[in-house]
Amino acid sequence: LLHNRAGGRDRPALFQLFTSIASTGVFHLQKLFFLAALLGSLAGAQAAEPSATPAPPHPLVGSWRWQLPGKACTETWHFHENGNRSGNSGEEVIRSHYEVSPLPSLLGFYRVSETVIESNGKPDCAGDLHQASEEPVTRFIQFSPKHDKLIVCREESLKACFGPLKRVAP
Repeated sequence: LLHNRAGGRDRPALFQLFTSIASTGVFHLQKLFFLAALLGSLAGAQAAEPSATPAPPHPLVGSWRWQLPGKACTETWHFHENGNRSGNSGEEVIRSHYEVSPLPSLLGFYRVSETVIESNGKPDCAGDLHQASEEPVTRFIQFSPKHDKLIVCREESLKACFGPLKRVAP
């Protein structure tokens, strides 16, 4: 609040207003209401925190598609914001729960840990079978600069990867 010098001392301007009202004996309801409203709005303005904007979803959230080279087999993954993934690959239909690191490592990979919750037990495009299990599988993904493609790797390197999966829907 603004300060005014009075009698060699610093006094807040609101304090001077209040004392001048009190010293003149003029306690009009309107002035007191104005003073209370002013003090309340100043206190509210100081206590108010900036409104938090919701964080954008992780770049993995959305639908991704990949076609096995040389085959007419398509794999589609749907990563949901709630940590669930559904997918189709060949004859396989699968549901899983995943966790993904919020930021990439220094090598540019995101760590994805995924646990299969439900599977129809049929083979995927590569002929592999995935059954529901309590054991998570960890993979490493890396996005293209526009986040419209990703590759999936066994390790945090480009030695054993497949893809790219292309984003088909946010």
